[in-house]
This record gives sequence, structure tokens and C-alpha cells, in this order.
Amino acid sequence: MANEKNGAGGADDEPPIEVKVTDHRSASSLDDDTSPAAEADGATEPSADDPEDLKAQVVQLDARRQDLLNRLTRAQADFANYRRRTTEEAQELSRFANQAFAFQLLSVLDAFERAFTSIPAELRLLTWIDGVALIQAQLSRVLEAAGVTPIECCVGDSIDVEIHEVVMTEEGEAAAVVDELQRGYRMHDRVIRPVLVKAGPKPAAAQEPGDGTGLSSPPQDVASGDA
Repeated sequence: MANEKNGAGGADDEPPIEVKVTDHRSASSLDDDTSPAAEADGATEPSADDPEDLKAQVVQLDARRQDLLNRLTRAQADFANYRRRTTEEAQELSRFANQAFAFQLLSVLDAFERAFTSIPAELRLLTWIDGVALIQAQLSRVLEAAGVTPIECCVGDSIDVEIHEVVMTEEGEAAAVVDELQRGYRMHDRVIRPVLVKAGPKPAAAQEPGDGTGLSSPPQDVASGDA
């Protein structure tokens, strides 16, 4: 019994055992969290200071800058061309805005001209004829103020498809104007109505000098003697 008591007493007298638990997981996690950052810092710091990497970055930035500069230059050129084109179109539109109306007025002017050509000589001295002539002149001035002018056409002029429209021809080559059938008009520098003409061969007086006259050039022997 004494032994049991001694044993019990001895067990009670022993100091308690302290168990220390170390959280290795947290420690390892801390080590894991800090190690990649440290490795990353260690990996980036040398590359940032590497001259080759810096040169490569400078080359890339310079190429990007040049590309943006080229795009900006092309955009500015396109905008300048667009502004010039729109300005020219607006000016062209304002110059020829009344072209259709002026073309219709030309038929009225033609009617005046046909009326005056058909008036008998004994009626030309009447005062109301002078009044009609003044109206015709006023209409011509209005058209001229709008930029509409008659096309000069004379007998013997060479046929020009830009201003002449041949509606009749005589025998032979249709190379010159034989008669003007209807007057043509321009609006500024644009032909709005060509001249209606009768075409035929050129008159003999309109032929170029030197065709059988012997006056176009000096004799060959004189030229060779001067040489």
C-alpha cells in the first residue's frame, strides 16, 4: 500500500510535460510566399540593368514611334487632300449651279435671233422693234454676267469636236466649217452647247502655203550652199 501511495504520490509530484507545437505549415507557407518574390526580384533586377535588354526596348519604342508618326503623316495628307477636293467641288458647284437654267434661256435667245432674221426690211424702222432688240441685248448681258458667252465660229475654221457638232456635210472631206447653223455657248470654261455647223472641205485660200507655190522653203541647193 505504501508503495502504491508512494507511486501515486510520485506520479502526482512529477511536473507536467509541456508540448510545444510548431506550425510548420505556416512557416513553410511564409517561406513559399517570400521565395518566389525574392526569386522574381532577383530575376528582374539583372534584366532591367542589362544593356542588351535596354537596347531592345529602345529599338521597339523607336519602331512604334516611327509607325505612329507615319500614320499621323498619312492621316494629315489624306485630310489635306479631302479638304482641297471638297473646296474644289464646292467652287465648281457654285460656278455651274445655274447651268441648266442658263441652257433653257439660250432657247429664248435663239428665238429672238430667228425673229430678227425674219423681220422684213420695211418693219425694222418701227420703234417697237428697237424695244425688242433692247430686251434681247438685256438677256444677253444677264447670261454674260452668269458666265455664258457665245463661241466664236467663222467659215473656214477647222472642225473641232470639242466645240463643233457637224449636222450637215458637203461633198468631199468634212474638215472645215462651211456654215454656222446654230450658235454655241460656253459657261466659264465649259461648253454647254456646241456649235451646230455644216462641214465641208477647206477653202483653197485656207490651205497651208507651200503646196505647189514654192514659197514655203528656200531651194535645196541654196540651203546646201549656205551649209
